[in-house]
Amino acid sequence: MITLAFAAPRLRELREALRHPALESAAILLCVPVQLARSKGWRLVVREMHIASDKAYVERTPISVHLSPEFCLPIEKRARLNGWSLVYVHTHPQVSTADFSPVDDASEGSLAGYLRVRCPDVPHLSLLFSRDHARARVLGEAQAVRVLEVGAHLQVAFDPREEVLLEDRFDRQVLAFGMQGQARLAALKVGIVGLGGTGSLVAQQLAHLGVRNFILVDDDTIEASNLNRVAGALPNDVNLTKKVYVAERMIRGLRPDAHLKTIDADVTVEGVARQVIEADLVFNCTDTHASRHVLNTAAYQFLTPVVDMGVSITVDAEMRARLAGHVKMLAPGLACLWCARHLDAGQVRSEMMTEEQRRADPYFQGAANAPQPAVISLNGVVASLAVTMLLSAVAGVPAEPRYLVYDGNRGRTNAIEDTPNPDCNFCGANSTAGGGDMYPLPTRRHVAG
Repeated sequence: MITLAFAAPRLRELREALRHPALESAAILLCVPVQLARSKGWRLVVREMHIASDKAYVERTPISVHLSPEFCLPIEKRARLNGWSLVYVHTHPQVSTADFSPVDDASEGSLAGYLRVRCPDVPHLSLLFSRDHARARVLGEAQAVRVLEVGAHLQVAFDPREEVLLEDRFDRQVLAFGMQGQARLAALKVGIVGLGGTGSLVAQQLAHLGVRNFILVDDDTIEASNLNRVAGALPNDVNLTKKVYVAERMIRGLRPDAHLKTIDADVTVEGVARQVIEADLVFNCTDTHASRHVLNTAAYQFLTPVVDMGVSITVDAEMRARLAGHVKMLAPGLACLWCARHLDAGQVRSEMMTEEQRRADPYFQGAANAPQPAVISLNGVVASLAVTMLLSAVAGVPAEPRYLVYDGNRGRTNAIEDTPNPDCNFCGANSTAGGGDMYPLPTRRHVAG
């Protein structure tokens, strides 16, 4: 499977820039190719869009378009020098459905052969806009390509996977968000990082909703203290069963047809986050600044949206509890965790260290490892808010806020303004966002033994 990923609203901007009432229009996109090891596919992250001006056309008619070498060659040279993928875009302004024509087939065949020599080893695509639809394929081939626009909503412009046969069990959900929304859930691949108090509840709810493709990440083993809040955990699991396998067992009990990838590792370890970005959307259910920093970076760099959540119970000297939580989506156009002041640089630094590095660091003062209060009902509120945010982003449920703060003592959930800092190093205009593998993800190297 190949996915072509646009940061919102660039797909819509491209369509509007190419609109013409009668004549075909064209553009060339430069994309950072991200090879997906687990699925053996590709994710092409759109980096640059080059719209053809009037003088760039050698030929422009209602049924064909031909761009000049002066327009194409510098862009193709840039692709070759950077190892990037090319996407050739054109329109069919006269028709509603997006179907490639015999003229397209003939022109793409020779172009594909040319690029196999000039820009080898990465895929190149053709993207077609009709009046109402979009369709993409591998250049010169019939292989369909999925097109995503990633932002506050995860828009699928074209999904080549087989139609989903909706089961009777989802009738009540279809009444809420329609057959198309249910089909999108069934086709979605979801990552869950951290299968403890909130993550296990997220997994349970998604399985009930009809999600059947999962990537599960956690390296912890069930302890006795987990039994009060980890959904699916049993007394016999204590000190024996990894949390990812408890979640896998629970999901398979609800969805025997589920496709699961379990990763028994910490997401901060080198190479783990790179596997997680193969999901369409990721839930971050961890409680460390380091893991949040890694997934925050990955969300913008690879255009894989992340729903981050946190739960906090603090108890004062008079045993009065303060109950709080947050849910925040990380995606283009939305502020990252650094912009929202949810991360502490010193904490990230210390958590990314190995034990040997901590002992050698004269500034390291030790970390607080005292057990924190945890109650399943508060975890359930925050997990449900996070899953509902996914339903809004994917299935069309009308719940627009992408940053929620929960005050459990007052019984209030407030939507917070979500404005990114344009100068942010992670989500800003000149940041690593959209860079894919051009920039290494922050990782903590695993030390054996």
